[in-house]
Amino acid sequence: MKLIPTGIENFKEMIDKNAYYVDKTNLIIDVLNEQVVFCTRPRRFGKTLNMSMLYYFFSIKEKENAYLFNDLYISKNKEALKHQNKYPTIFISLKDMKKSSYEKQMNRFKEVICLCAKNFLELLNSDILLDSEKKLFQKYVDNELESALFNISYFLYK
Repeated sequence: MKLIPTGIENFKEMIDKNAYYVDKTNLIIDVLNEQVVFCTRPRRFGKTLNMSMLYYFFSIKEKENAYLFNDLYISKNKEALKHQNKYPTIFISLKDMKKSSYEKQMNRFKEVICLCAKNFLELLNSDILLDSEKKLFQKYVDNELESALFNISYFLYK
């Protein structure tokens, strides 16, 4: 009997547990065909699950999890599969941003961005980045975050 995935927001966990899953992998095709995708949905409508699914599909760090898509709609699209696990991918969820003051909220946001930077520590050993860029990235790892998201995205692009 399949699991009813109440509260599961991680795509890998849902597939691995053989839970009921409404296949929304055609969203991947939408992402590939657009420059910008803006997804607004009400609370508890699957935004984090969809972002998790996109992360597992595109992230170069998730090659060992390519099997997650084997029996899903996207597995029939050969053009889309050329993009599977080919890109450095940033996954950030702000759903836990529920602090009681602006200062606490900003500190929590800094923690989220710092964790994002720590997921890409291999950039510190990159031959592509300049030494000045590596020093800047190290600041993000150390929680000094001015222009962090923009620069992390640029470093990964490079």
